[in-house]
Amino acid sequence: MSRDPRLFLDDMITACEKIRRYVAGRTRDAFEKDEQAYDAVLKNLEVIGEASKRLPAAIKDAHPEILWRDISGLRDIVVHEYFGLDRDIVWDVVDQSVPILVAQLRDLADEIP
Repeated sequence: MSRDPRLFLDDMITACEKIRRYVAGRTRDAFEKDEQAYDAVLKNLEVIGEASKRLPAAIKDAHPEILWRDISGLRDIVVHEYFGLDRDIVWDVVDQSVPILVAQLRDLADEIP
């Protein structure tokens, strides 16, 4: 039995919200020095990427404004190239991309009954 796509979207939204809470009010330097917050953010980036991979292609194809390939690609880097992570990219994703993504995902979730 396959999982309802709405649940994957909910997982992604929840992970984005957690990331935003973990970095709220922090500078990049403060975030990077907090090992627990940094590790928690990386874990939630994995969740976002894994859930995105499991969404049906029809949903992703209908929403090309969401950077699905980048999302799943970052998950692969976090999981498989952990020691090669570029902290500049992680911070940019957390600071700039996640707020946009969560808004896009909420809009998409509203379309799915």
